[in-house]
Amino acid sequence: MKTIKKHPYRYRIWWRARLPWFLINLGIADKGKDCEIVNAEHSWYNIDNETSGCYYCRKTANGKKW
Repeated sequence: MKTIKKHPYRYRIWWRARLPWFLINLGIADKGKDCEIVNAEHSWYNIDNETSGCYYCRKTANGKKW
């Protein structure tokens, strides 16, 4: 049986869906520093068709990773 490791920053997205924007803007549900530091995988999204950003941390990368 395969064990699924949960992402350590997963609660950030849960909080962002439920908190009012003014609390999010104060940094209550801010992104982590880097997923690799906590041995987790990045979850990429498209920023501008040239840059990829991670949903969980502040890391960005050039190119299409999503």
